[in-house]
Amino acid sequence: MVMPLRCSYNRGVISFRVDGLPVPQGSMKVFNGHVVHNKGAELAVWRSAIAIEARRAGCTPEPGAVKLDLLFSMPKPKTVKRLHPTVAPDLDKLIRAALDAMTAIAYLDDGQVTEINATKIYGGAPFLEVGLWRS
Repeated sequence: MVMPLRCSYNRGVISFRVDGLPVPQGSMKVFNGHVVHNKGAELAVWRSAIAIEARRAGCTPEPGAVKLDLLFSMPKPKTVKRLHPTVAPDLDKLIRAALDAMTAIAYLDDGQVTEINATKIYGGAPFLEVGLWRS
C-alpha cells in the first residue's frame, strides 16, 4: 500500500551525530517531597551535547514542519544474546530527550515535528545520529 505524502520536505537534510550514551527522559521520583528526574545530571549533559551538535550542524529555529530520523546506538552487554535492545531505556523516552534538546535550536517548538523515524540498535560505541528535514 502506498501512503499519501502528507508533507513535502524539500529543503534538504541536516544531519549530525552525538557520541555518548543516550539518556532517556521521563523517569521521575520523589525526593524530600520534590519530584525530580532520576537521571537529572546525566540528562542535562546529554541534552547539552545534542544541542551543541545541532548548532554545529547548522540548525536554526524556524517555523514549519520538521521530519526527524533518529538512530540510537546502545552498547550491547557482553552476556546478552538477544539481537535487539528490547529492554530499557524505552525508545519513546530517548526520543523525548532528543526532541526537547533540539527545541529552540532546530525548531521553535517540538510540536513542529510531524514525522519521526526512530530506531534503537545494539552497536559498538554508543551514539545518536539525527537527520532533520524541513518543509
